[in-house]
Amino acid sequence: MMSSMSWIQALAEVEKAGQAWVIATVIGTQGSAPRESSSKMIITTDHTFDTIGGGQLEYAVCQKARGMLEGEHTGASHLLEHFPLAAKTNQCCGGSVSVLLEYFPEPATKITIFGMGHVASTLVNVLSNMQAKVSWIDSRDNLAQDQEIKGLPANVTPFLYESMLDHVEKMGANEIALIMTHDHALDYQLTEALLDRKDCRFIGLIGSKTKALRFRKRLASASFSQAEIDSVHSPVGLPEIEGKKPFEIAISISAQIIQLTQQGLPETKKRSGLTWKEINSALNEDKIEV
Repeated sequence: MMSSMSWIQALAEVEKAGQAWVIATVIGTQGSAPRESSSKMIITTDHTFDTIGGGQLEYAVCQKARGMLEGEHTGASHLLEHFPLAAKTNQCCGGSVSVLLEYFPEPATKITIFGMGHVASTLVNVLSNMQAKVSWIDSRDNLAQDQEIKGLPANVTPFLYESMLDHVEKMGANEIALIMTHDHALDYQLTEALLDRKDCRFIGLIGSKTKALRFRKRLASASFSQAEIDSVHSPVGLPEIEGKKPFEIAISISAQIIQLTQQGLPETKKRSGLTWKEINSALNEDKIEV
């Protein structure tokens, strides 16, 4: 589906939605071409934003971009494609175009926060600096409306339910779940529901050590295994960061999440992207003008 939104407006939208996307940039043209160099468009799995000229050229570019989104190019983050506007694209402009395709994956870290209280409000502002997609859940419409009025970070999406439990079945696998609602009974119900999924990357529960101990006993009585009970991190946050103020608790929780997301990161590759030789070769293929 094509949108009338410009590519630069679309950047904020696709990042807020936590989507994977490709930006296509015309980096060189020769002869008659539909758009000039530096024209850009953004392509997602379902939408396109802006245009680099339309017609079969744009169709071919979108096909290449969606191949990148679907992993057809062995994880390539950049592709440089040359399109003679006759052979490859069935267009009779007579010129040719070189297009750079750059792939930006969906954030690997997905976080669901249950509850819109003071600590959660502070926490989402801290998490706005992470490459993460954050879902923020509550059942109190006055709080949800307040957050909308204040304005939310681009990577945070609020959800309002009659029961926060309804969101559990909508979560994806491998999510970080943080339980910090206003109701201890609901906290326990959410803990059970998240454990029943058996696919959460991390479950964090806010509260005191006394609350954590009570929950552990109830979970044992409900026939959860010791390993499942131990997978609930409560009190959530790094114990080395002490304090009871909302910003202190939020910093402690965010530090624990950062620590979790940094575990097992691959070593930095020695080389990424395109070399000048590759770019120069493509531009010189038909003496492309930049």
